[in-house]
Amino acid sequence: MNLIETSVEEKTNEKEKDRLFVSSLARGMSLLAAFSPERVTMSAGDLARATGLPKSTITRLSYTLIKLGYLSFREDIGHYQLHPRILTLGYPVLANVDRRHVAAPLMQDLADHSGGTVSLGIRDGLSMILIERSRNRTVRALPLDIGSRLPLATTAMGRAYFAAARVDERKSILGLYQERHPRQFDEIRGVLEQSVVEYRERGYCKAIGSWEHDVNAVGTAVRLSSETLAAFNCGGPDHRLPVEGLDELGERLVQLAQDFQASEWVGQLPPRQEREGL
Repeated sequence: MNLIETSVEEKTNEKEKDRLFVSSLARGMSLLAAFSPERVTMSAGDLARATGLPKSTITRLSYTLIKLGYLSFREDIGHYQLHPRILTLGYPVLANVDRRHVAAPLMQDLADHSGGTVSLGIRDGLSMILIERSRNRTVRALPLDIGSRLPLATTAMGRAYFAAARVDERKSILGLYQERHPRQFDEIRGVLEQSVVEYRERGYCKAIGSWEHDVNAVGTAVRLSSETLAAFNCGGPDHRLPVEGLDELGERLVQLAQDFQASEWVGQLPPRQEREGL
C-alpha cells in the first residue's frame, strides 16, 4: 500500500477560493516542511519535486527564507538546509507537550521487556510524527528518530490514533484518503474501520507486517493535553516481537498508557460515545 503524502502545493489549491488563505505563505511553509530527518539537505530540484512548486518559485521563496534566517545554503554541495533558527518555531509546540519526558522511563521499561522500540507520536495529515522514542539496548540498527514520520493507516500507532479520535476527525482523515488515494481508499477505509472495532474490544490495535513486511507492532492512544491526542507504539522485527506475543504486549502497552494518563496534567480521551461509529 503506497501512501506517499500529496504535495502541499496540491493542498493549497483546495484553498484558492478562500479569500483569507495566503497562498504565498502556504508555499513558503511547504518548502520548510519538505525537509525531514531523512532529507536534511535538498537541492532546488529536490524541493521542486517534493513540493510541486516550479523552480522559479523555489528560488524566490528560498531567498526570502534565507534572509529571514530560517534556511541556509551550502555552497560546497549546492543544497539548502534548515537553519537552527527554525527551532524557535517548534519550541512552543514542544513546550506544550514537554511533559512527554514523564513517559520516557515507562517507555524504556517496555522497550527493554519487549526487545523492540516504543514511540510516542502525534498526527500530521496522514502521518504520525514521533515526539519521543525509546529502544531496547540490544537493538543495534539505528531506529527512526524524533521527528520521523510514520504512515497512519499501516501502523499500529496510526490505527490506534484513528480509533481513539472523535468522529469528526475520523471523517476528515477518511476524506483525505479518499481524495489523495482514491484507488486504495476502499482498502484503507476497511482497515481503519476494523481498527475502531479492535480498539473498542481490546484497547489497542495491531499491525502485522503492514508497514514493513517483517515488522509487528501494537498501538494505543493517550492525550497529552485537552487538545492534543497522541498514540504509543511498541514494535520491532518479527523475530523479536512474534505474532503470538502481541496480545500480551498490547496489554502491557495499555497499562503503560494508563500509568501515563494517570498523571495529573494529562488530559482525558474523548468520551466513548464521541468515538463510536464512523
